Amino acid sequence: MPHADFRSSPPPPGSERPERLLRLLAEDLRTIVERDPSVRDRREALLHPVLPAMWLHRVAHRLHRRGRRLPARLLMLLARSVTGVEIHPGAVLGRRVFVDHGAAVVIGETAVVGDDVTIYHQVTLGAVGWWRDNLRADGERRHPVIGARVVLGVGATVLGPVRVGDDAVIGARALVLGDVPAGARVLAPAGTVSPPRAGTASRTASRTVSQTASHTVSRTARAGLPRPPEERNGSMNPDSTVLIVGATDETVRKAKELGLTVLLLQHPTKVSPEQEELADVLRVLDYTEWAAVEPVARELWQEPGFRVALSITEPGLENAGRINDLFGLDGTGYEVTRRFRDKLAMRRHLASVPGAELDPSAVAAAPLLRREDLDSFGAVHGYPFIVKPTDATASIGVFRIGGPQDAEPVWATVEGLRGTRTDRVSTMYLLQDFLMEEYVEGPEFSVEAFSFAGRHVVVAITEKFVHADRFAELGHAVPARLDEPVRERISASVRRFLDLIGLSDGVTHTELRLGPHGPVVIESHNRVAGDMIPELVRGAYGIDLVEYALGWPFGLVPELPDRPEAHAGASVRSLVGEPGRVESVEGVADAAARDDVLDVRVTAKPGDTVRALRDNWDRLGLVAVTGPDTDAAIRRGAEVIDDAIRIRIVGEDGRTSLAYAAEARSLAEVPA
Repeated sequence: MPHADFRSSPPPPGSERPERLLRLLAEDLRTIVERDPSVRDRREALLHPVLPAMWLHRVAHRLHRRGRRLPARLLMLLARSVTGVEIHPGAVLGRRVFVDHGAAVVIGETAVVGDDVTIYHQVTLGAVGWWRDNLRADGERRHPVIGARVVLGVGATVLGPVRVGDDAVIGARALVLGDVPAGARVLAPAGTVSPPRAGTASRTASRTVSQTASHTVSRTARAGLPRPPEERNGSMNPDSTVLIVGATDETVRKAKELGLTVLLLQHPTKVSPEQEELADVLRVLDYTEWAAVEPVARELWQEPGFRVALSITEPGLENAGRINDLFGLDGTGYEVTRRFRDKLAMRRHLASVPGAELDPSAVAAAPLLRREDLDSFGAVHGYPFIVKPTDATASIGVFRIGGPQDAEPVWATVEGLRGTRTDRVSTMYLLQDFLMEEYVEGPEFSVEAFSFAGRHVVVAITEKFVHADRFAELGHAVPARLDEPVRERISASVRRFLDLIGLSDGVTHTELRLGPHGPVVIESHNRVAGDMIPELVRGAYGIDLVEYALGWPFGLVPELPDRPEAHAGASVRSLVGEPGRVESVEGVADAAARDDVLDVRVTAKPGDTVRALRDNWDRLGLVAVTGPDTDAAIRRGAEVIDDAIRIRIVGEDGRTSLAYAAEARSLAEVPA
């Protein structure tokens, strides 16, 4: 195959300036934050066990290339004693190389590792042996060249002067002795599920995996091929089996109630006793990492098999799509899922549709890469405009640029957020890339829809209550109080959007604003909504969107009519408070027992800090209720909060105040 330049040649004299080295060291630190879900910020990343090895190698490599081999070797000997990672100072490491855990990683002298490579523990990039290398000509390469964005799984071994092409995956325990084409997958035989022994529970046996030995490229390539359904063994029926990537207890419970066999991939921080009890097969892993997910998905595809992979939780959507693509399944694939997840990709895709430039509701967008981009976007598209992460949720990191004077403070805040997992975001989310887009003035709604083989049914239009000056969502109500022509314009806009994105089946949650030129989609997700909106839909329409998401791929739920009719109103009201510290929380159980209450979720605990309201993470709780109509439900939510819930907050001045129901005003003016 043609060989790409893997940056193996030395840089020209004078190019290795100190500031360039400092930038590399800073990038190594940022890479750890971006790739390791257990690390929340740069300060914690400083304690990552592999960071000393990476930093010392950056210095030792420069000494080695200047002929100062002894001090270079001493530095790497120190790194090995501290971290267990052995990298020869002569090895070339690209940018943003991430070594996870690091124990027993060995990288030889003439190895070259490209940009954005991920290396798990016990990986060896070595030579085939001194008896052969001593016969090589001086300067001849003895170690592998690894391309960009390659993943090297746990215990993978790559030996000799072979080349691994860009975007390849070398699976756990695989042995590679020959070149690997770009994008290829080299996988050792998957673990097998042992049958239950006498006196042993079958559930325990289903989670016992025996490991097999590593093999060379030719054998692993054959092992990676899926077997026909009729060749699968086991008592589970693949046609009634679902592979769920990440789930709540409710999701697993409802899948079992539908009669499905559940194969669950769950993050170590999210496993619960109920999931352990209900899931037929449970694999605990970081399901946001494709390198960890793929070999497990292949194993489960072989035995017991499954009909579709799905997720209705944000971090699991992309890898569920990858699994469907890998085995040619009917579920939503990665490309469509990525259009939902990446807001900039969504904008670019919509802009590529013929005639998009004539669409009055189209919104201009661009990536935010440099400070100057803010000025340029404002000059071209005017003010105000929005800055936000490309794939975050819950209004975190969203800013309104009202004029040139806002650019500097917003840029400083973005730079502080980029590459971090803050205490205001689940550690499974990483704030990384940001974009700019035109601001749309007007009331905000969300649309809860379900698609049946390309027929998009708008189940409910949700009225959203938002802060006047911030992007915090303060409540929701269904059905939205809209005139029929407006309702139809919103529905038609969302159906057209879903067609353009390419979704054919499943649940969606689309957020839009009713602007001067009509409805404008702000963002969309191929999952159920948060903030208890599914509970509102169930309370007002009697439709369980989670049940539909799980049951539709198996034909277990009927298709919905084009326009379901609501039999009641339903509303979520937010609890907010003045800045201070939570002193006590009372009345939650009382509130949950009240008439018309669907659910009460209070997140505030004694001792918590109450911040000034900025985004959804500053709310103290939510109360969902029903009523005869939407107006009544909105009022009822405030009544339950006022009558039952007592969250006492001590302010900085020592005065005590109570949390209260956030104001509920949007398109229609309804007293709170």
